[in-house]
Amino acid sequence: DVFGLNNVAPLSARQLSVVLPASFAGPKIVTYFREESVRSSIVDLSEKVEPAVFEDAFGMGKEHLDMLVDQQTVTVPRLMEIVPPGTEDPTPFVYDNSMCVLAGFVSMALVSNVLLKPVCKSLHLDEKEK
Repeated sequence: DVFGLNNVAPLSARQLSVVLPASFAGPKIVTYFREESVRSSIVDLSEKVEPAVFEDAFGMGKEHLDMLVDQQTVTVPRLMEIVPPGTEDPTPFVYDNSMCVLAGFVSMALVSNVLLKPVCKSLHLDEKEK
């Protein structure tokens, strides 16, 4: 293993090889699971709306829901305006799946850190070798 000021370049290269992919993948993962959660919430909310009310509000029937969502015509806030009273707003829960996945990654990192062992004493450098 390498430590100290003499090994700054290898240490930086190792760190960047982990940080750069994580900085790209993290937001992609969060966005993917958020969008899936929003889409699922829209489908659930649209099932609670009467077909005639849905068509009056959006100009098309529920059979065109995927197209309306892709065009951002149907959104959670717009559906919340026409769902029956007392329906719970799913907006506060759209990041739940993302956070569970990220918690899984953090747990894997914790386990990998726990499994690290100290470097064997026979592999340490003497003061003369430094």
